[in-house]
Amino acid sequence: MSANHVSSAARRYSRALFEVALEQGSLDAVRADMKLLGTVLAESSIASALADPRMDDRQKRAMLDKAFQAYLHDHTRFLLGVLEKRTRLALLVEIPAAFEELLDDHEGRLRGELESARPLSDENRARIEAVLSDKTGKKVSLETTVDETLLGGIRVTLDGTRYDGTAKGRLDGLRQRLENVELR
Repeated sequence: MSANHVSSAARRYSRALFEVALEQGSLDAVRADMKLLGTVLAESSIASALADPRMDDRQKRAMLDKAFQAYLHDHTRFLLGVLEKRTRLALLVEIPAAFEELLDDHEGRLRGELESARPLSDENRARIEAVLSDKTGKKVSLETTVDETLLGGIRVTLDGTRYDGTAKGRLDGLRQRLENVELR
């Protein structure tokens, strides 16, 4: 689940879990739980079952316990109990993404997307990450994608801001300026 599609309720539950884990020194264990839940819920029918209003939360919790009970830290299991009690287990699908945001902030990490017209070498990606890390003061980690329609250059989206250094972006900007020119 994308961080942009996380509800405020999921963010609140995630923050509570994060703060307890940080305070109790179990952040690494809960981080592993969130990674496991995020992976499984993104690729399974469990997420559909959690969203199914025909299943009551007691049944949903039993299903989760069967799938995960042996693997989860006490704090994560406690969160499942709270979500069940408040009939909010459907939020579990969103909580790993919200937790990851909190971890990134706590660890001074900033994730973004790097688009290029052609595949970039790992060395070039690392140089771009280093430059952006220096500029932002955070450890920048970029996920790369190739989009041949960009023609050349790169486009970076970081913390909701897009930096466009592509040939297509420059041509679009030039077209826009020409369209706005008044001829006398």
